[in-house]
Amino acid sequence: MPNEFHRRRLIASRFSVPRPVLFLDRDGVLIEDKHYLSKPEEVEVCPCAKTLLENACQENWPVILITNQSGIARGYFSWQDYELVTDRMLEILGPEAPLAGIYANGHGPDSVPNSWRKPGPGMLLAAATDLNLDLSHSLLIGDRLSDLKAGIRAGVPWLAHVLTGHGVKERKIVE
Repeated sequence: MPNEFHRRRLIASRFSVPRPVLFLDRDGVLIEDKHYLSKPEEVEVCPCAKTLLENACQENWPVILITNQSGIARGYFSWQDYELVTDRMLEILGPEAPLAGIYANGHGPDSVPNSWRKPGPGMLLAAATDLNLDLSHSLLIGDRLSDLKAGIRAGVPWLAHVLTGHGVKERKIVE
């Protein structure tokens, strides 16, 4: 069912057998967090992110991008702006660092329960269904605790909390 607050871009075809996957958050993990990024010319890939994608590809690990984009619900930018930023990100990453899919939601912090907004597992579960993924052997890397909670709720056993983006600030809250 189409949803005005959900976007998915499937780049890979559905796998014939269940596959583990590397889930990455977008802002603060794959690209620099620019706080409601809406301009393609401001896209900057995080240090080592392209190498991470290239290594995952060489090891035959599909990579799925999952991202909360509350700026859409807040009226700061549109889905069209989001798509232009996504296209620029993919252009910068190039074909050596492919993604299998991109899942985004435009819900705000007051979204309904069971929406795709992290910390809910909706985007991960949708990707698992769409692409035939084995979540029980997958890995998620995020800079926010909501990323990690989404992974836990989806049954992803390996989680990494990076110190880029919001990672340093959120790590201090937990310590």
